[in-house]
Amino acid sequence: MICVIEGSGSLANEAGEETPVKAGDFALVDPSEKHQYRNKGDQPFKMICGVPKEIE
Repeated sequence: MICVIEGSGSLANEAGEETPVKAGDFALVDPSEKHQYRNKGDQPFKMICGVPKEIE
């Protein structure tokens, strides 16, 4: 799970499809899903990422 604390960006899946995220948004990604986060703004994109201990 992530919480976006500053800026705007997107969550991209393996197919390249993007879901926009911005400050105040939360996102949950299945642990087996390949993904990446992209900065879409002209300001820093900051987030907090929580990963369950059993997945580390």
